[in-house]
Amino acid sequence: MATRTYNPAVRVGNWIEDVQLEEDIIKDFQEKKDAGELLIQKTHNVMNNLLRQEKLSAQTENKHLMFGSRINLCHIASGTVLSSKVSELKSRTSSQLKSPCDMSASLMTNPCPRNVFQICSADGEILKKPLCYGQKFVLKTLPGPGGELSLWSDRATFTKCAAKSRLPVVQLHDDSSYNVVWQFHCRNPLIRMEMEGNPVVVGDTIILNHCKTNQNLACMSQYQRRTPYGQEMEVCCKTFLDSHKAETEENLWTIVVNKPE
Repeated sequence: MATRTYNPAVRVGNWIEDVQLEEDIIKDFQEKKDAGELLIQKTHNVMNNLLRQEKLSAQTENKHLMFGSRINLCHIASGTVLSSKVSELKSRTSSQLKSPCDMSASLMTNPCPRNVFQICSADGEILKKPLCYGQKFVLKTLPGPGGELSLWSDRATFTKCAAKSRLPVVQLHDDSSYNVVWQFHCRNPLIRMEMEGNPVVVGDTIILNHCKTNQNLACMSQYQRRTPYGQEMEVCCKTFLDSHKAETEENLWTIVVNKPE
């Protein structure tokens, strides 16, 4: 029977390798911490950038929507707002939105770089006048964390379409083509032509129409997906009509700005 011939404090085996391994683990941890590469640091970086508080434009006296306004686009039926859907992987590696970026309708309604859009002229001019029904414009995210990306859509293809509904996809792109041009329509189809040229009023029910495909922005509440920001609804570009040839609740949105106290 073997008997112990040494004191328990005596180091045996690969003890020096074990000590060195522990020291290397501590050094690697410290290097990642100094470089800001720890998961907790990246998550905190996302909170400070993509989810930081932003201010919407103030509502004018006549409630007209102006070029250059910072707005939220709210889907009336679901109470969600149009938001960028940043994947967990991208949010860990970047502090701002990158092209292409998917879109969703989120219950997180606080204004932040994910969901605040600025109304810009389609021809690049800096206009200081009301936006009218039927007038073409571009919806852009904010500078900095927003990346100044444009709301984009196109016809659905086999490889480029919404993940669940398979309808035309809506994304954010660093693009200046006709795919990023939109216009507002009046909700009532009976007076839609008469309303063209009249200023869009904040708070009214509106339809966001894509100029190239002539399809309307839609929130598909039946298709939901879990994201790092909670359960969110799919967004696509498709016109849904009822028996009276009027757009259904999927296509009905409203504009939100900062109301005066």
